[in-house]
Amino acid sequence: MPTVSLPAIVLSSCGRFHQLLGKPLYGARFIRVEKFHAPGLAPAYDASGAYHIDTTGKAAYHKRFLQIHGFYNHRAAVQDETGFYHIDSEGSSIYAARYQWVGNFQEEKCVVNNADGFFHIDLKGARIYPEIYDYVGDFKEGAAVVYKNGQATHINQEGKWLHAKWYKRLHVFHKGYAIAEDAKGWFHIDRRGKALYPQRFKRVEPFYNGRAKVETWEGALGQLDSSGSMQVFIAGPNQFDQVHAISAELAAFWKTYLMHTAVTLGLCHSLPCTTTDLAQQLNIAEENIERLLRAMWEIGWVTYEPSKTIWQLATKGSCFKNIPFLAKAATLWAQVAAAANWLKLPDLLRQPCIASFPSFKEKERSSKKRRQYYEALLGYAAWDFQALHQKIEIQTTKRVLLFGVRALAFIAVLGNQNKDLLFHYYHDPVLPKALIQTFNVKPKSLKSLMAHYDLAIFCQFLQHYDDVTVITYLQLAKKRVTRLFIIETMLTHDKPTGGMVDINTMVETGGKLRTLAAWEQLLGQVGAYKLANVLPITDYLTLVDVMLCKIESH
Repeated sequence: MPTVSLPAIVLSSCGRFHQLLGKPLYGARFIRVEKFHAPGLAPAYDASGAYHIDTTGKAAYHKRFLQIHGFYNHRAAVQDETGFYHIDSEGSSIYAARYQWVGNFQEEKCVVNNADGFFHIDLKGARIYPEIYDYVGDFKEGAAVVYKNGQATHINQEGKWLHAKWYKRLHVFHKGYAIAEDAKGWFHIDRRGKALYPQRFKRVEPFYNGRAKVETWEGALGQLDSSGSMQVFIAGPNQFDQVHAISAELAAFWKTYLMHTAVTLGLCHSLPCTTTDLAQQLNIAEENIERLLRAMWEIGWVTYEPSKTIWQLATKGSCFKNIPFLAKAATLWAQVAAAANWLKLPDLLRQPCIASFPSFKEKERSSKKRRQYYEALLGYAAWDFQALHQKIEIQTTKRVLLFGVRALAFIAVLGNQNKDLLFHYYHDPVLPKALIQTFNVKPKSLKSLMAHYDLAIFCQFLQHYDDVTVITYLQLAKKRVTRLFIIETMLTHDKPTGGMVDINTMVETGGKLRTLAAWEQLLGQVGAYKLANVLPITDYLTLVDVMLCKIESH
C-alpha cells in the first residue's frame, strides 16, 4: 500500500474502522479504533483484546493487552495483568517497572503513578528526580505542573522548581504564560511565577496571539492583553444574574443561622438518617425537620437519596463535622450577625474619631459561651499558622509574652522549635479557666509582668483598639520586650483585601485594620522600635517583625 498521510486518516462515524478521503482504509472491522500516530499505528480493540494496527488494518504484533493508547515519542501506554507500562512499535516493553497508571510521553518525559504517588520517567523508564508528588502533569514548553499538599508549582526537565511559587491550581505554559489560581481567583503568570497583572477573574483562557479571553466575577466577558488591559469587551454582565447575586448576598445571613441551628440540634452527628427517624431523635415535627434538611440540601451541606429516603452529609457538611472549631465558629458568627451595632453602622461611620469599646465576646457572662467564642478564634489561628514555624527564627528566645486570645496558638507553633520557652499571657481579655488549663499558660496583670521578655506577640489583638490605646500597649512592650511580632491584616490602597474584616472590627469593637505605613507611623510615635521584616503568612495575614533598637543622642 502506498505511503498514507496520517493526518488525512479519520475515524468512521461508528468508530469501528478508519477512513481516507471518505472511503474505508481497510476491510477489517473492530469493536473500536482510535487515532493513528507515528510510526503509523493506531489502537484497536476486538474480541482477542487490545493491540495496535497499521494502515492496512493488520496487527503490528502478536501480544494482546487489556488497554492501550496511541504512540507518543514512539512509545505507547498499555495495561495488562501485570500493570501499566510502555511498549515500542513491536509490542515489547521499554522497561521492567510496572505502575498503577501511566500517561503519554511528552517532550521525552512521562507521568507515572505508583503506590507512593506521581513522578516523571525518561524514554528509558528511569526516574528523572527522586521526589514524589501528589500529582504531576505532562511537560510542555520545558515545564510541568506538580501538586503537593494541595498546592501547585512548576518544575523544569531536571525536576527542579522553575520559580518556587505555589498556587491553588496551575496549568502548563502556553506561549510563555501559564494560567494560575490563588485565593482571589484566576490569572496568568510568566515563567518566573510572577502574575502579569493584579486583577483576578472567575475564568481565564490561554493567550492567543497576544490576547486572552476572561470572565469577570460579575459575569462580563472580554479579551485582555498581557498587561491586564482589557482590549475588547465581548459581553456585559447579565442584569438578571446580577439581581439574583445581589439578592443572595442580601440574604447571606440565612446560611449563618442555618449552620448555627444545625450545630444547636446536633444535626451533623445524627446523619445518615431518614426524615422519620431524625424527627424522632430530635423531637421535632417531621414536616419541620424536612424543611430544615431541604434548606441544608440547597446550600450544599447534605444530600438526599429519594430511593432510600436517606439524608447524609455532603462533602462540605463532613468537613464541618470533622474540624471541631467550625461548630464553635458557627455559634460565634451567629452572635456577630445578631449584634445590634450593625444597625448602628451609619452612625459609627459619621464619627470623626471612633473610640474602641469591649466586644460582645468580652461582655459575655457565660464562661462556657466565652470559651466557645475563643476556641473558634483559636481554631482559625491554628489553621492559619500551621506552617509558620518554618518561616520564623526564634532560637535565642526564652521568654514570650502573648497578647490576644489568638496568640495562644503560638504556644504550639513556637513550642515545636523550643520546648523550654516560657509563655506568659497578658490578661486582656481575661481567659476562662478551662483555656488556661488547656494551654498551661500563666496569665499576667500589668503589675505581675516580668522585667524582661525576649518576644511579645500581638496576634490580631491591636486591631480591636483605637490608635491611642494601641500606642499604650506598644509603650508597655517597649519597657520590657526586645522583639515584637505584630500579626494583622494589612490594608492597601490598591486592593480591597481586609475591607469586610475592617468594617466588622469597627462594628464589634470600634477598632480598625491598618496599612503597613500606619503601623510604621505608630511605631515611630512610640520610638525605639524599628521594622526588621514583613512576612506574609496567608493571603490576608501578615507578620510584622519589629526589633528594639537603641536611640543614640547627638
